[in-house]
Amino acid sequence: MIESILDNDLYKFTMQQAVHALYPRAEVQYEFFNRGQTKFPENFHIRLQDQVDRVAGLKLRPEELCYLKETCYFLTPVYLDFLSHYRFSPENVAIEQSGETLKISISGPWYRTILWEVPLLAIISELYFTMVTTKTLSREEGRLLNVGKSEQLRNSAVDFAEFGTRRRFSAKNQELVIKDILSVKNNTMIGTSNVYWAKQFGIKPIGTHAHEWFMFHAAEHGYKRANKAAIDAWSSVFEGHLGIALTDTYTTDLFLRSFDSVEARLFDGVRQDSGDPYVFVDKLIAHYKKLRINPLSKTIVFSDGLD
Repeated sequence: MIESILDNDLYKFTMQQAVHALYPRAEVQYEFFNRGQTKFPENFHIRLQDQVDRVAGLKLRPEELCYLKETCYFLTPVYLDFLSHYRFSPENVAIEQSGETLKISISGPWYRTILWEVPLLAIISELYFTMVTTKTLSREEGRLLNVGKSEQLRNSAVDFAEFGTRRRFSAKNQELVIKDILSVKNNTMIGTSNVYWAKQFGIKPIGTHAHEWFMFHAAEHGYKRANKAAIDAWSSVFEGHLGIALTDTYTTDLFLRSFDSVEARLFDGVRQDSGDPYVFVDKLIAHYKKLRINPLSKTIVFSDGLD
């Protein structure tokens, strides 16, 4: 189900570089939260453990290393050397099942465990649909749906990126979705969060940081200082590159209090992941104007369950 170490979201690699550089001694724990209250079939945990064990055999291939060097200019030689020797450690992952309830935790050094989240969720999703009979579209029905969405976004002049790895029906289906979208003439797809598919299709890998980056800094510095500490740490590693700041880990209002003139100018824009997008836009426009920054010179990325 996971055939390449690059079958992951870009922001896991960029955060891993930052963690490797700044917090090599940090210990963390992740826990699986079943947001949709999915009921897992009998012995799901056994097959999941088998897939987790298989991931341990993955390593960065020479051609993948060359791709990262050529495409991801913000990844340093030191980090790429580390990644070349990195292997997933299944012993960091604890899996249990009680009836239809699945419990998973990941614990260990942050720089080693940070890559597990996305491939693990992708495996859970694909394995579930492998074991549970669900109504699926035919290939032609799926193609028409994907093409139709791509045409609608193009006709509305909406630039968009594909971010579906962690919730995909299967790796093969994700490949077909991207292929269908790109088949539309003058499509407005600007890239994908998945580094493997970005390489395969020759499109841009997209991503910066996630909520966990801010959550760690809250644990280190307290909630009031978390946003400022997280943004400053990010800037120290990437020096203005990967400049889309996530705003809503501890509410956008609190984030904007610490998003000062220096940071607002340094970062290319922000990402909105919760709340009313119209209210959010008004807040950001007002904030940029207050700092005497032209709002039209900045970007907003919307990622909150868009229809």
